Amino acid sequence: MSDTQVLLGRIAALRQRLEEARAESPRPGAGESLPSLERRVARGAEDNALLDATLRQLPDTAAPGEDQVLPTRLTARARRILEQGRELLGRLRTLGEAIDLAGAVGAEDPLLRMYREAAAMTDTTLRMLQALPDAPSVQLRLCEGLEAILRVIDQRLAMLAILTDQRRREADQVEQLAELLAALAEGKNPDVKSFVVLAEAVLAAAQQGAPLRFVHGEPSWPARFVACHSLNVAQVVARVVRHDAELRVRPLEPVLAALVHDVGMLRVPADVLASPGPLNMEERRAVEKHCRIGGDLAARLLPTGAWLAEAAAGHHERLDGTGYPHGLRELQIPALTRLLAVCDVYAALCAPRPYRPARESRTALTDTLLLAEQGALDRYHAEHLLQLSFYPTGTVVELAEGTVAIVLATHPTYRDLSVPARPVLALLTDPQGRPLPLPRYVDLAQCDGLSIVRTLAPEERRQVLGGRYPEFV
Repeated sequence: MSDTQVLLGRIAALRQRLEEARAESPRPGAGESLPSLERRVARGAEDNALLDATLRQLPDTAAPGEDQVLPTRLTARARRILEQGRELLGRLRTLGEAIDLAGAVGAEDPLLRMYREAAAMTDTTLRMLQALPDAPSVQLRLCEGLEAILRVIDQRLAMLAILTDQRRREADQVEQLAELLAALAEGKNPDVKSFVVLAEAVLAAAQQGAPLRFVHGEPSWPARFVACHSLNVAQVVARVVRHDAELRVRPLEPVLAALVHDVGMLRVPADVLASPGPLNMEERRAVEKHCRIGGDLAARLLPTGAWLAEAAAGHHERLDGTGYPHGLRELQIPALTRLLAVCDVYAALCAPRPYRPARESRTALTDTLLLAEQGALDRYHAEHLLQLSFYPTGTVVELAEGTVAIVLATHPTYRDLSVPARPVLALLTDPQGRPLPLPRYVDLAQCDGLSIVRTLAPEERRQVLGGRYPEFV
């Protein structure tokens, strides 16, 4: 049996699995969602069409009476290219399934765009093999260009695999935390070890210098909405706790408290969470009850950890006594709860809400510091946020002349409030928005004439960088 026939057999098996998937589609909510399955089936059909268009011209596959389009004789180098192309098609099919599981949707999603481009380049390369002349010397010369294209495709697929895995892990974290919080809010007893594993992962990412990436969920899905906010708070806590003399020796506790602190919000009606305007008195009381409920649920999760219940119940307390649920003041509020309150405010401002868009990180930090200056939040813990800078690592910013850049690193503040506004950047575009051939690295603290004017919203990042730098979107 020829290699081509073996490949055709694999294609037939794939089609059979796709047909079985259509016949056995699970109900929404039972395992894999129906929209995800439909996307995978459609992606499989596209892959099969791509394979058919390429393979129908290969030896052993042409229909009776059709002429063979491939050259009569292929050099060994050309045949290697053919095999590499087939291998790339297989990787594309696997990546197509992984991209769907990672939640990529929309024609402009950078992952889908890169996938389509890689598939088109692979198809083009294999079709060009059909146009190779019979002369071995000419084939060898043209194969140099085809091999270069295959190397580019291979690099793109490697990047696509990394980005897909990163997005899948982020989605898995949100989904896992949402399930754990929902179970806790329903009165079940999830294993605290599951929360600890998540906390350790968040802490490890911070210790490795990973970018701070805020996630967002819609209030119409309360468990996901609360999980996204809790993960955001945990990420902030994990990055500032190292600067606290008391808490840095036990950093896992603050991160775990951040993951659990808002569980009481799952007892608030979904329509209240999704309200785009001011809350009435009854709705406000329903929201304020979430602290006491969260404290009770946290106590059930970890009966021996009074600090966890205390943090969940008190993260809306304020030093000036204006917070809730007990109106505590000053030293009545423990250090961990003070830290959690600061990070909760900052993370909430950095994410969109039904009644307002997300604030720029610079604005969110300034507003949090202002609350501390006014006596509502702990000033000591609020100043630790300056270690994140006005523009945390991974933030995409626009400079005064129109250049777009990404923040690579920040400087220790040493009480100099001009430093957080001048991080280390990689310039990615020119002032007209055209991608630079190579990133240009600058330290704003060491140069004059360059300054940041704003951060780019997620949709702007996708439009400006999605085609060339999908890893920064």
